[in-house]
Amino acid sequence: MTLPPKNDTEAEIFSEWDFPDGLLNFDGQEFIFPKGFHAQASARWVEDGLLLVNIAVSSEVEGECARCLAPANLEISGELGYLYCSHGAEELEGFDDFMPVEVSHFGRVIDVMPQIRESIYTLLPTKILCREDCKGLCPVCGKNLNEGSCSCESDDIDPRLEALRNFKSEQ
Repeated sequence: MTLPPKNDTEAEIFSEWDFPDGLLNFDGQEFIFPKGFHAQASARWVEDGLLLVNIAVSSEVEGECARCLAPANLEISGELGYLYCSHGAEELEGFDDFMPVEVSHFGRVIDVMPQIRESIYTLLPTKILCREDCKGLCPVCGKNLNEGSCSCESDDIDPRLEALRNFKSEQ
């Protein structure tokens, strides 16, 4: 990304990119970006040696539901702020809402790809669901409980919890 004129706090530079479709394995789950994803960035100097870069990403994501393994889709979008600094990050008091990125020096351009990647990771859910009230799979027979109940007995109890079966509350 091209930088605005050095230390001109009035100038702001905008860039945007479209990335091709792809696959991402993250936190034990596979995410597919069937239409790729879009990223935008704006950069402006806050003060000498401090560059504020806002990165916005958006995409459609496909994956397997974490509960029933059915296909699941969702839209992700969001904006994160990064503060690039050429001096120590410990001197960034007052910029708590921004993630610090320490650089050795500022040239005419700056590589924002690591922060675009980090923004995608930050916006991905820990678990993708086909719907909020997904009932998942029966742990005994494996039937998708969203499609109806199964004939398995619900009295089965984890053997590790068997001792609690006869526990009576004093209420």
